[in-house]
Formats: sequence, C-alpha cells, structure tokens
Amino acid sequence: MTEEFGLDTILHQRIIDKCMPRYKDGQFFDAAYRSMNQVELALKEKSGIGKRLCGIKLVKAVFGSEQNIHLIIPLADDLQKDALKLFESAFAYYRNYTAHQDDKINNVSCIRIMVLASELLDLIGASAISFTEIGGVKGLIEHGIFAEESQITDLLSFLSSQVCPYECFDGLFEDLAERGFTDHQYQSVFDLGLIEYKDKMVDYSLPGKPIDLDTFGWFELTPIGHKVLNKNKNI
Repeated sequence: MTEEFGLDTILHQRIIDKCMPRYKDGQFFDAAYRSMNQVELALKEKSGIGKRLCGIKLVKAVFGSEQNIHLIIPLADDLQKDALKLFESAFAYYRNYTAHQDDKINNVSCIRIMVLASELLDLIGASAISFTEIGGVKGLIEHGIFAEESQITDLLSFLSSQVCPYECFDGLFEDLAERGFTDHQYQSVFDLGLIEYKDKMVDYSLPGKPIDLDTFGWFELTPIGHKVLNKNKNI
C-alpha cells in the first residue's frame, strides 16, 4: 500500500514504522492519532522537556518566547513565530480531534494527517536546540538540565582544562560521557555564554624542520563563567 501511493518517499520513517501498519489494517483513526502523537513525542525527545508538558502547552514552550529550551526552526530566523502558529494550529485541529473523536477519519484524511505529521517531524529533526532563554544557571537547574549548580561548575572546570592541538577533539566527547555529562549539558553552557571555544595558528614544526602551521584550540571561561565557577568554590 505504501509503494502504491508512493508514500514511502514522503512519509517520515517514524510514521512508516508506527502508523502505516494501522493504516493498512484499516484503522484510520488510530493511524492518524498515532501520527500526531509521534510529533508530540519527537518534540519532547528533541527538547528534553519530557513529561512536564503536552499538547499546545508543549508547542508554546519549545517555539514560544517564554523561558525554556527552544527549538529553532530551519529555513529562516524570522519564521520562528510562524513555526509556532504552524505547530499550534496542527495540534489544535488534528491532534485534539484525533484524541477525542474518530467518526470522520477515513483513508484519505488519514493519509493527509500522516503527511502533515511527516512534515512536522522533518522540521523538528532539522531544528537547532537553544538554551539562551532558559533563564540562566537557575533555569538550567529548574528545567532539569543539571541536578545542581555543582554539576555545572564541574563541567566548566573540565572543559576549561581541555586543549585541542590541530583542533582534534578525539576523546573529548567520550570523556564527557564517562563523567556523566550529556550533549544537552555541553551545549547549554555555550548557549548561556559561560564558556567559549577559541583557536589560533601555531607552528608545530620541530627545530630545523619545514614550517608546520595548523590550528591550536582551547576552551576558555567567559567572565560570566568565572563568576559561576568562583561562586560555587566559595560556598
């Protein structure tokens, strides 16, 4: 059935895996409902918000202007408000309807909902995560990115001790994972301007050898990062 309509070329893989079996069995309402549910799950997974919010409240949190983890939609920076309207309308119209009623979902409307859900899933997948408006260090803890401030200072201390000759990051992210730090935590301290990555050209050549110019990189605490680190040390 998927090949017959060419849906395999336009449906998101999550929809193909989770919803198409229901569609093929004639369970059009359930397939439509599961499609919008996959969008909601993807929003939670990408943002890391988890079970705190759902439905339109979740959409407003990740695409709106309130203090939270935000998803920045691709295509253009000035389309964030339009992205909010797109997801808000899709949830208000399709997600809420399929969650409560099923008498008007047939095979055609089900396909349309699955296609729409696929487009939303693609946008979520291509979105960038931003912690800039989460509410600073306090917001990182309130939103569960870090359990306590000492975790933030531990990460800042570790990163500020790292150097990257030839801009080689081999082992860095493995070391972060071994210390229990997540990708979200790593990105958040950069987004909040607590630490930054710098580099310069260095001559790595040995005496009497040809010049070997390449990049030398390192992580450096910002003034705000120093304040956060020193505050914790003084407690």
